[in-house]
Amino acid sequence: MGKHKLEPGEHGEIFLQRTGPNTWRGRTRLCLWDGSETWVSRNASDEDVARLKVQKGVVERLSAARGSDDLKPTSKLGVACRQWVAEMRVRSEWPRPPIRPQTVDEYERLLGNHVVPRLGKRRLNELTPALCQAFLDGIVKLGKSTERQAKGQEMVTTTLQVRSALCMVLDRAVVHDAIRDNPMRKTIAPQRKKPDPKAMTVMDVYRLRAAVRAWEKDREGQPGPKPTGHLPAAIDVMLGTGMRIGEVMALRWGEVNLSPDGLPTIAVEATLTDVKGQGTVRQPKPKTDAGERVIIIPPFVVESLEQIRPAVTSADMPVFPSRRLKDKRVREQTTANLRRTLRSALALAKMTGEVRPHLLRSTAATFVARRMRAADAAALLGHKIDAGVTGRHYIERLRLAPDTSAVLQEMVDIGKEEAVKTTQGRAANQTAAGQRARSVATRSEAVPR
Repeated sequence: MGKHKLEPGEHGEIFLQRTGPNTWRGRTRLCLWDGSETWVSRNASDEDVARLKVQKGVVERLSAARGSDDLKPTSKLGVACRQWVAEMRVRSEWPRPPIRPQTVDEYERLLGNHVVPRLGKRRLNELTPALCQAFLDGIVKLGKSTERQAKGQEMVTTTLQVRSALCMVLDRAVVHDAIRDNPMRKTIAPQRKKPDPKAMTVMDVYRLRAAVRAWEKDREGQPGPKPTGHLPAAIDVMLGTGMRIGEVMALRWGEVNLSPDGLPTIAVEATLTDVKGQGTVRQPKPKTDAGERVIIIPPFVVESLEQIRPAVTSADMPVFPSRRLKDKRVREQTTANLRRTLRSALALAKMTGEVRPHLLRSTAATFVARRMRAADAAALLGHKIDAGVTGRHYIERLRLAPDTSAVLQEMVDIGKEEAVKTTQGRAANQTAAGQRARSVATRSEAVPR
């Protein structure tokens, strides 16, 4: 009589055999989930115990991970990390990628610096929630060192980023049946520090605009490249639009409308980003889908852009070009170069450390939110405003940001007025002091000796 055909997950009759005075062996035929068959055998000192052990072995065998052609339960975690990074790189090149190339670079850096050195040689089937938790605790402890605390590096953000990256690596291992459960998802991590946004005052805005213009003027007549006016214009664009520094540096003249007929606008359609192996590249879309927007720009931005616009422009010509390359191509100026020149201007004005590019974005958003609405500030910055199912599927998104040009122009004008008043007040005080001094001197001369 032939063997009874088993369905996946079924086992046959459990056979018991005495193999010694106090030893019993239990055996059964088991059909695994992929349809293949195997035998499960267990030994015990008692017939009933042997039967129970065989039944337990069947459950363990059915629930055990088998792995795939690429990843096995015995594969090292370092291998799993490399495979995940390689897979994400391919997906970052999809038409609508689920992840950006620069994000893959950042995850690869985190895995290479923290995960691989400490857990890279561990097998996947050795990973437990306790082991993963101890790993995260070690990163947090590293941030408590005297050296790290002196630099203000608490490692909390790093811990959260590493946990997120390793979760995705182990989720892929689950997909490949190399592990049945992701142990990292059972761990806990410190809470992210709540942001405390800062914004510049109108006087700070005035000082900054004056500082970058003074820096440009100070370069006139000096050896080296001639002043271009790019730094003051870039600062004004960030103040007048709330755009990210990468979005500003990626601007092309075809996306800028300074025509007096109608409202002057800037279309945000790209950003500059650093990609491993490619350097700084122009990514043909902003950081997020909601970042694609058209911004009505205030007069002070129009004036700054008019001053640097060439006599002849083309749609693909960068607004803020770098030096011309040997093959006569012109590329966009990098964000690193703009940051460097801004630091030089701040040093000349004795404002070192007071301003960073992202602070300009916060300043524009804060001023708009206080004079208009928080939703208007969010739309200006290109943040997503969730309207539920209706908004996602039925309402066409208005890509024209709210008209904040008057409000942002007011921010600049108020700062200029306050600076003028302050200057006039100082002059008046100096004049009064001079008059008092002359009066005292006159009275002294009139007194007979």
